[in-house]
Amino acid sequence: MENHDHLDFRSENFGIDPKKSRKKKRRKIWRWILLLVLGILIFFGADLFLRLRSAFNQAHNPIETINLREQEIEMGGDPISILILGIDSDGPNDRGRSDVMMLATINPNTNSTYLVSIARDTMVYIVGHGSTTRINHAYAYGGPEMSVNTVQNFLNVPIDYYVEVNMDVFGPLIDAVGGVAVYNDTVAFSMSGHDFPLGPVDLDGDAALAYVRMRMQDPQGDFGRQQRQRAVIGALTRDLASFGTITRYQELLNIAGDGMRTDVTLGNMVTISTRYGAALRNMTDLTLYGPSQMVNGMSLVVVSEGDRLEMSSRLRRHLELE
Repeated sequence: MENHDHLDFRSENFGIDPKKSRKKKRRKIWRWILLLVLGILIFFGADLFLRLRSAFNQAHNPIETINLREQEIEMGGDPISILILGIDSDGPNDRGRSDVMMLATINPNTNSTYLVSIARDTMVYIVGHGSTTRINHAYAYGGPEMSVNTVQNFLNVPIDYYVEVNMDVFGPLIDAVGGVAVYNDTVAFSMSGHDFPLGPVDLDGDAALAYVRMRMQDPQGDFGRQQRQRAVIGALTRDLASFGTITRYQELLNIAGDGMRTDVTLGNMVTISTRYGAALRNMTDLTLYGPSQMVNGMSLVVVSEGDRLEMSSRLRRHLELE
């Protein structure tokens, strides 16, 4: 059997240490969207549903991608996959790059979800561009369509939906909930006028963006940044799910509507939150990574073929394709 040292399944182990336990409890970018929808529907009823539909329509952005499904999925019964993109841009004229990229496979039959983090510097073939470079360049070259097609080709799994969230939306969202508290267990650093010591850290929106964007000072590079992103998103998730926050739904919906794009319809979102709810509560974090290597003058994360194939096979089995 091949050695798969770079395929991280540690989050499934029992008896993990406190740091790993904290990481396991962190929720991901798109899950707060589902929690927000559920909370809103429960607490505010039909009038709010109409407002929600209006805000969601603003975020709805259908795309055309390569279809790897042999037959159409049955929402509510079949396993589905969703690509989550966290976009960081330098301004309104910059499309940006997908500095956060995660693939979720959700199986309602086994009540389980796999969430695979893909490093932004992973070397892949960019479908539709004809180049081999960092995977986060796919979004810069061709938006969510090219990102979906590239990840499908890289992992040989169909992607049914995507959710794109601009990283700038997190600042206003965090300010709207009164800030978040995280635990910095990686490295003490300063960035953009903010100091982040080891231990508990309170973050407003501006500080949170600096906290999740730092990469160069982290001894773990992009992997350390991913850990900080997950911590902030997890803290935001908990606050967004609280009743006190839900009462400010209109402000939150306006912020989310300005910074989110997805091809999931409102009806499908409700189906996901209800029929796939048990699976979402049973989430396994997986990370596909490899060593950094200089390729054509560029530092790239090179995933071994064995690790790529094993991850692909695992996801395909979870989607009941094998």
